[in-house]
Amino acid sequence: MDKPEQYLSKVQKSPLEKLFEDEDRELQQAASQAGRVPSITEQVQKELQIYKRLPGITSGQDPVAWWWSKRDTLPNLSALSEKYLCVPASSTPSERVFSCAGHAISQERCRIAPEKANMIIFLQKNC
Repeated sequence: MDKPEQYLSKVQKSPLEKLFEDEDRELQQAASQAGRVPSITEQVQKELQIYKRLPGITSGQDPVAWWWSKRDTLPNLSALSEKYLCVPASSTPSERVFSCAGHAISQERCRIAPEKANMIIFLQKNC
């Protein structure tokens, strides 16, 4: 099994990370020397670095449970995942769109172009 140091050397940095590598290192050193509490941006950047080093999960695993297990290690990203991994428990929104489509495309409007039908449905649901 690889040691953590070996794994860190295998992680590819994005071009943006490579471009600002020196500045990031200087900021981290300045923050550690000042002994101040890191800002939310610095906390999230640190969490992202940790997250990028973690192994992926299989498709059979529950992502919500995985993020729940990481809530102490990655508190900011875990909170963000709760927002984006939630799924509505009902089909009501989709049923409303289908109902709206049924009103927009009727016997009287059977020759309407698909682009126009899409725009009518969009405007009815968003205006």
